[in-house]
Parts: sequence; structure tokens; C-alpha cells
Amino acid sequence: MRTSVLHTAQPAAATTAPSTATDRVSVCVVGAGSGVAPRHIEAFGEHPATAVDALIESDPARAELLRARHPGIAVTDRLPAAPRGAPGLAVVCVPDAAHTDVVTRCLDAGWHVLCEKPLTDDPEAAERLFALAEDAGLHLAVAYQRRFMLEDLHQRVADGAIGRLHCVNARWLRRAGHPESRRGLDRRGSGVRGDLIPHLLSQGLPFLGPGPLSVQARDWRVGDGWATEDVARLIARGPEGIELQVDVAYDAPHLDRPDDCWVELHGGLGSIHAELPTHQDAEWAAAHPPVLYPRTGTPERLAPLRTTAECHLLQADRIVRSLAAGPAPAADRDRELALVRTMAAAQASALHQGPIIQV
Repeated sequence: MRTSVLHTAQPAAATTAPSTATDRVSVCVVGAGSGVAPRHIEAFGEHPATAVDALIESDPARAELLRARHPGIAVTDRLPAAPRGAPGLAVVCVPDAAHTDVVTRCLDAGWHVLCEKPLTDDPEAAERLFALAEDAGLHLAVAYQRRFMLEDLHQRVADGAIGRLHCVNARWLRRAGHPESRRGLDRRGSGVRGDLIPHLLSQGLPFLGPGPLSVQARDWRVGDGWATEDVARLIARGPEGIELQVDVAYDAPHLDRPDDCWVELHGGLGSIHAELPTHQDAEWAAAHPPVLYPRTGTPERLAPLRTTAECHLLQADRIVRSLAAGPAPAADRDRELALVRTMAAAQASALHQGPIIQV
């Protein structure tokens, strides 16, 4: 059962999550008819301390499909007021361009918010949103659930398994092609750079350590039929000289093949290669574990990575525990703002054909 991942991932000193029906976090999903919403509905429906009480969808056809799929959950086109006497969480799954407006409305209505990535690529807008949440005593989080996928590898690097880390390479080739939700977008940065790169950044930036970054980015529009980039590269260098290179692309549709998604960590004593689950299940993850390649000695198969479904559930659990612990941690805000600033620097660099931008 997937909920077992909650027990294996939590330290002994973790804050106790709500445990009774009256303590449960009431969840509403805004933009519930979108392609990214089902994973959130599933995770918060499965978590023992949350209940999905409302699905918000303005499109009538999508709303009817939601009513048929989730007959026990209220479906409406209006954001309700946050519940009184118990925490309420709004999960924002609307298109990227609407994030700032919808997150603001949710916070104004008294909801804690989990917003689908990316929150925004405007650092000033992100700072205003976090300030609004803090002033209201509310939590604002961003859905980078794939962070939980590499927790074991972060620990291995910290423990010196590959010596001093020199560079991180990450790649994501989306075999299914250009997503339907992004084919009509015309703003540069709304293609692979706004879709795939944020996930790999959320996984890769922690390896660079805290402190200022230098960012360089390029992108290209290769395919016909859309105006946004479908191939992109981002390079970020941390204060200790560790470099992260991210390459992403939308392939011509090959629905019979899994995405080509992986990360490599290269250090003085060896390397780790990890194929990253995208939509695959636990069986696939178990058959494709990360491999440690020491400079001397025999390669070692490591523990399988968590699936995306498990990462969604862990993200739900982390939010529940954070709400129970009190005010939103400043470290979480700073981490999200650093990612937004990196995305903004990548946008500026790509628009001018790759100059290095300091963050």
C-alpha cells in the first residue's frame, strides 16, 4: 500500500499530523479539470489526515466529467470560503499565467495554498504572494513533488559516496510531444522551459548549496504548430563551483515509449546515474534503480527511487505536518524564491541568446 511510504519517510521527531476526522485538512482543488489535477486529488484523497471536499472547475464540460468521476465530492465553479476551526488547503491547478491571480484570491479567502509549478517566473510577484501569505498567517507552497524522488541520493552525496561533487547533469525528453495544455501558448518560456525545467531545477539546485548562482540559458523552437520553445538548456553554477546542466525537449509523439529522464552526479570518487520515473509505477522503479559507479571497484545498485505517485503522497504529508507545526518555515519560502529567481534569470538569458545572469 502506498501509504506505507509515509512511515518510511518520516523522522522520529516529525510533528504529529492530524489524526481524527475533525482534525482533517479540508482540501479544495481549483482547476480540477486540468491535466495535473488528478494526481493531487488522488494523493489528498488517500492521505489519512486530509479530505477532498470541493472541486472547482469553471468549464461546464469538464465539471460534468468531474461529477461523474467523483460523485462524492462537491463540484462548483466558485471558490468557497475557507473552513472555520480547521485548516483548509486550496490546491491551485489552473494554467501558469493565472497562478498569481488565483493564488491571491485563495489567500484572500483564507485558504492555505499549494500551487502547481511554476508559481511564477516573476520574482517580485512571488515575493508579494509570500508576503501576503505571511501577513495572513497562511502557508504558501509550490508543487515540486519530484524533490522527494532524490532524497536518498542527496544524503549519499552528503555522506561522501562519490567524494567532492563536481557537476550534475539532468535530462528530460518528453516522448509524448508537446502537451495539449501548452500548444496554444505563445509566450517564450511557456514551453519546455516552463514545463520540464522547473522540476529538474527543484531536484538539482540543492546539490549546488546555498548562496548566489550564475545562470545561462538557451532555447529553440524546432517543431511546427506552436510558438513556444520545445528544446532548452540551462546551466547554473553554485558558489562552490558545482555546475548543474539541464537539457529538456519535446520529442515528436512516441506514445509507445517512456520518457527519457535521468540525472547524473559526478564526483571525485565516482558517479551516480539515476533514471527518473515520470509516469511509471513502482514495478518500473524497482527494475531501474540508481547505480553508483565508483572510480575503483564494482558498480552498486542502490535503492529504487520513489514513483511520482509516492512523491505526490509525500508532498501531501509534508504539507499536513507543516500546517500542524505552526507558521510557515522561512526556509521553505527562501527555497521557492531562489527557484523563481533562477527561472527569471533563465528567461532573461534565453531572450538574449545565452549571456550569464547572476542570481
